[in-house]
Amino acid sequence: MMSKGLLAEKIGALRKSKGLSQEQLADESSINLRTLQRIESGSTEPRGNTLRAIARVLDTPLEELLDFTQEANPGFLQLMNLASLSFWIVPLGNLFIPLILWVLKRDKVKGVDQLGRRMLNFQLTWCFIIYGFLFMVVLCLFKQLPFFISPLLIAPVVLSLCLVNTVIILVASFQLQRGREVVYSFAVPIL
Repeated sequence: MMSKGLLAEKIGALRKSKGLSQEQLADESSINLRTLQRIESGSTEPRGNTLRAIARVLDTPLEELLDFTQEANPGFLQLMNLASLSFWIVPLGNLFIPLILWVLKRDKVKGVDQLGRRMLNFQLTWCFIIYGFLFMVVLCLFKQLPFFISPLLIAPVVLSLCLVNTVIILVASFQLQRGREVVYSFAVPIL
């Protein structure tokens, strides 16, 4: 849920845009004027029926009040980005861990939706490349087909691809730290 201050600002701004005084909003929503004043000052947070009554009078969906703005949390953006490094420990962790973080916070933290989409598209593309390469190697082994690459080069190629992914994640992390837009340019737009 959003912070009390942001919700208070939203309610006050909506009330003013509708041309309502605090008294009118309090009367029409059947709440105490002092309660509304505390809500708009940010000293209390409306819940349940009070919030629904205010949303009804302001002719605004309840979801819009709750999701009016997203909190800025650059630390969470860093966490989500660096979670992609989990592929070193957990196979496909570079997809599943950031995906879970993205789904949980994409509507709540500013920048998560956009970063999450670009990052997940990049990681999906990387997974298709690395696991596609490994699949072809395994297929050649089982079908006893000639290798298109020397078996001695398989591990260095896979390790190189993992290192490239790690460098790109770390560069994106530095860009996030500086407040720049993170660029995951090489990716198939899937999400």
